[in-house]
Amino acid sequence: MNTQQLQNDKLSIINWMSQLEDFSLVEKVKAIMSSPDACLLSNEQKNAIDEALQSIETKGTTPHNTVMEETRKRFPHLYNR
Repeated sequence: MNTQQLQNDKLSIINWMSQLEDFSLVEKVKAIMSSPDACLLSNEQKNAIDEALQSIETKGTTPHNTVMEETRKRFPHLYNR
């Protein structure tokens, strides 16, 4: 799902919610929102973040301009349009 579709879906849900008259459904949505698992990262995501932070601590980071320079060298066809 791309960013624009996500935004459209969220707006559609907001519109739908604003027109609801079913109290039990609103209560169910509120329960989902207050659930501690509602917005948690998966273990895979947590592990990836931990690995990235560990890599930063041990190896440091690369300056943006260096990355861009290497990218231009590796993929010149993307910059000559």
